[in-house]
Amino acid sequence: MILFYLPPNIYTNFYLMYLAANGKIYTSSTSSVLHLHEMNYPDSSGLACDMQLHNIYTGHFFIGVPNHPNYYLGHLVGSPCDTLTSINDPPEHDFRFKVFPNPVMDGNIKIMYLLPQNKSGKLEIYDVTGKVVYSQNLPPWSTMQAIALPNLADGIYNVVVKSAVEWESKKIIVFKE
Repeated sequence: MILFYLPPNIYTNFYLMYLAANGKIYTSSTSSVLHLHEMNYPDSSGLACDMQLHNIYTGHFFIGVPNHPNYYLGHLVGSPCDTLTSINDPPEHDFRFKVFPNPVMDGNIKIMYLLPQNKSGKLEIYDVTGKVVYSQNLPPWSTMQAIALPNLADGIYNVVVKSAVEWESKKIIVFKE
């Protein structure tokens, strides 16, 4: 059996990038690699983007990252590619979301949502007095977000997802063990 060893001081490079549903960017390197790079805050510039090299060990040699197109985006008005989707435009889908787990015991929730095509949304969480205790923008390219809530007191909260003229709400219970 032949084992290949690469010294730790060998440079790294960036090849293909993938914007994942969690809002992070994952990047591979050229040639066969065992790790992915991870950018934790892609909307921040410079060192604030928190680029972690060789952060995710895959256990297998590979080239590239997954490619999962978002078929709900529809066509981009004014783009030369408009004609590509005019024959079979994606069907409209219902605006909806769900939040889990419920009750929330560890301060972490996941929200799955479908927003109107090419529209961003907003998530807001209200306490029983109507005060906003958490707010976050929801990008149109994603359908799921993992959220670490601030330290909320035990109780019932209203989770609202808004997009353009539509909105929907659900109740969650926060209960610490």
